[in-house]
Order: sequence, then structure tokens, then C-alpha cells
Amino acid sequence: ENAVFIDTKKLPIIKKKVRKLEDQNEYESRCLWKDVTFNLKIRDIDAATEAKHRLEERQRAEARERKEKEIQWETRLFHEDGECWVYDEPLLKRLGAAKH
Repeated sequence: ENAVFIDTKKLPIIKKKVRKLEDQNEYESRCLWKDVTFNLKIRDIDAATEAKHRLEERQRAEARERKEKEIQWETRLFHEDGECWVYDEPLLKRLGAAKH
């Protein structure tokens, strides 16, 4: 049996609220991926691919360096749970806090 859970075509478009790039920390997602995103917007797939490659290689090099120096990666918003990473403030937790 098929049932419509939500009709996304009827939902209003809501603009994301994000801080400006210059106000973001070095390792925030939009800051990290800005070159990839820009090149995708201008439809330069080769440049986007190269930017993605540079980002991934930098992350691999940083991970190798941390491993060699036995430095634990510090996170601000996630914690490790076995082999998984869990967001510290999930939506259900935030919604529950708003009810009280």
C-alpha cells in the first residue's frame, strides 16, 4: 500500500539561516566546501572536482598528522558512540526542551 507521507510540492520554500562565511570557523561545512559550491554554481565541474580533491587530501593529511602525534580529534557538536557519531542536540531533544 502506498500512502503520501508529505507532499513537498505544497510546502513553502524557507530560506536557510546561516552565518556569513567570514563569521564561520575554519572547519565549518560551508567554509570548507565554499570552493566546491562556487564552482558547481558556475557549472565548472572540473574545478569543483579539483577543489573537492584538494579538500579531501587536506583532511587526509591532517588525519595522518593527528594519528602520528597521537592527538585526539576534538568535536564541538558530535560525540562518538561505538563506531557511530551522534549529534549532541538532535531535533527531538530540542523540540522536547521547547515544550517545557
